[in-house]
Amino acid sequence: MSKITFRADDALVERLDRLDTSKSEVMREALRQYLDELERDDGADAADDTAGLDGALSARVEELVDERLDERLPSLVEEAAAARESERPTPSDLNVNINVDGSNGESRVNAGVDTESTPSTVRKTRDELESGDADDPDMTCGQCGESVGPDHVYCPNCGEKTSHRVFCECGDELRSDWAFCPDCGRRTPAADVLEQA
Repeated sequence: MSKITFRADDALVERLDRLDTSKSEVMREALRQYLDELERDDGADAADDTAGLDGALSARVEELVDERLDERLPSLVEEAAAARESERPTPSDLNVNINVDGSNGESRVNAGVDTESTPSTVRKTRDELESGDADDPDMTCGQCGESVGPDHVYCPNCGEKTSHRVFCECGDELRSDWAFCPDCGRRTPAADVLEQA
């Protein structure tokens, strides 16, 4: 804190002496009130000056914007509607493919689908898969397409892990998201991981 000294007439000093608080506290509070009033008065005068100018400028800008919008809005709406209409697809641009799982060979529903390229969802036993591997001894890497032998764990070309099938003790193939074998009911190795998730 800094010290400020000033002179006062005797009547003011007598009034200060009659107060219960110290002269320093009274003088600090009086000086604060005086300076706050000065700042408020200066701020109000400046606000009046800017409010008048800002208000007039704001009103003029709003008038100009309204005039321009009234002039241009109808043509802009028409242009947007025309552009939207020209971008709409015609019915010939729309292709829909529907595949029905489980349809029999007599049905023409999946006539356009190549059934040999569609992955089979039929579960196989280990014996069925091993007999199928005899026909096609090499499989291809899902990452690079390189031919990978059935005994390889990783692709020799890119290092991608080949998919290994998991089988239950009963011989049926298991998916990695099954906690129990659907045929024999045994608990799968994935059950612990699935319970934690």
